[in-house]
Formats: sequence, structure tokens, C-alpha cells
Amino acid sequence: MEGVSHTMSFRATYAHRNVVYAISFGGAVVVDLLLAILSLSGRVHLPFSIPSMVILVTLVFLVYPNFMEFSQQRWMRRIDDAIPSMLSDITANVKTGINLDRALEMAADRNYGPLSDEVAKLKTQMQLGMPFNEAVSRLVKRVNTSMTTRSFGLLVQANRAGGSIEDLLDVIQADANELFSLEKERRSAIRPYIVVIYIAWAVFLAVAVLLVDTFFKQVVNGAAASGSSSFFGGLQGLSLAQVKDLFLQMSLIESIFGGFGAGKLGEGSFVAGFKHVLIMAAITVVIFVVGT
Repeated sequence: MEGVSHTMSFRATYAHRNVVYAISFGGAVVVDLLLAILSLSGRVHLPFSIPSMVILVTLVFLVYPNFMEFSQQRWMRRIDDAIPSMLSDITANVKTGINLDRALEMAADRNYGPLSDEVAKLKTQMQLGMPFNEAVSRLVKRVNTSMTTRSFGLLVQANRAGGSIEDLLDVIQADANELFSLEKERRSAIRPYIVVIYIAWAVFLAVAVLLVDTFFKQVVNGAAASGSSSFFGGLQGLSLAQVKDLFLQMSLIESIFGGFGAGKLGEGSFVAGFKHVLIMAAITVVIFVVGT
């Protein structure tokens, strides 16, 4: 129950997502400026350079919006997954002689996960005298997924048609089942590409760590010892810590682009990729702190 309440609190803030993002980005900017001022004035010693801290602080401030988006996406996906089952029960009830309005009200008493709550609201609205089409339109607007819009839109059309609608409901149910199967196939087909993105990120990270630990460690030490006349004289005055920080920044940027790319491929949304960004960025920081 505690996990459910946390999920509901994240979803409740989704209605004010623009405000949440404004506060998050605003807070990140304020903290970034404060850290930069304190670091440049010598009052605070930062563990990383200012550019790296800007990236990390911004990611931290975007953690809450990420949980908010994840909660909303998960809620919408669970509703879409439950629609074929609900349509099957509605079709079966209508075939026994119950009208469509009553069949939807009966569906509100069954367990379809979060879809049951939305159908219960629809049931209450119809009992208070709201027309069927208006109540369904409000449900579609609240949920706002392609599956819900398509399936419930077809239910409205079937209700307008009147008469014997059993055949129409069979078509609607078959359509929903096909959409559900296609979505499952798409997720399965796209999963290997997400793995490829993680592999590419891991290779980039491994190469960066190896370069810092082996090649650039020797190069920087050699440049300091031999002076500017050597082949690596351009690195004179550049410390290994600075080189390490530059590679950290590049690895974090790789994590950001790779994570958003994984989200776009896997769930069709760049925002959905932020959880991948957090995973990659966290592992990157740990490896650079512990492994180099």
C-alpha cells in the first residue's frame, strides 16, 4: 500500500508537470550558480570541475520529474493492457441481452487495475445523468492513450448505431487484441536495440577509463618531464585530474544521449529515456571515482 500511495503522489503531480519542470530546472540553475560562485571564490572545493558539477546537479534535480513521468507512463500502459480484457467482458455481457451502457457499468465492478477506477468514474457520471457519449469522451481525455482513444471511440460509434451491436463489439474487441499483440511484438523486437545502446555506452566508458589510467597518465607525466619541446608538449601544465574530468564530462554526455535514445526506441518518448540516463550517469560517476 505504501508503494501505491507513492505512485499516486507522483501521478497527482503530473497534472502540474510544467510547474514541476520549472521548479526543477530553476532549482538546478540556482544551485549551479551558487556552486560556481563558491568554487571560483575559493570557499568550496568541488569534487569535480564546474562543468561536470553542472551536469550532475541538473540530473539530480530531474530525478523527481523522472519518477513522475515513469509513474504516468506505467499507469497508461497498464490501462492499455487491460482494455482487451474489459472489451471481452463487455462483449460477453451484451450478447446476453444487456445494453452497452449497463455492460460498461458492470465492468466498473471488475478488477482491471487502474482502468477500473476510470470506468468507475464513468459509471458515476452516467448515474448522475451524464450522456454516455460525454462520459466516454471525458474518460478518453483523462487517460489520453492511443488504445483508449481508438477503442472507446469505437464504442461510442457502436452505441450511436443502436440495434444489434454484437457484431460491432466483436470487431472492436478483435481490433483491440490486434493492437495489443502488435505493441507486444514491437517491444520485443526493439529490446535488442536498447541492449546495443547500452553496449555502445559501456564500450565508450571502458575505453575512456583505459585511456585515462594508461595512455594519458604516461603522456601527462612525460609532457611534464620533457617540457614543451616534446611531441606531447601541448599537454604541459595539464594535470591528470583535468584529463580525467574531461573524459568524465564526455562520458556523462554519452550517457545522456544514449539514455534518451534508448527511451525513444523502447517507449517512443525521449522523456521515458531519463531513467536510462540516470542509470548510465550513476554508473559512470562511480566508475570514474572508484576505477580511475
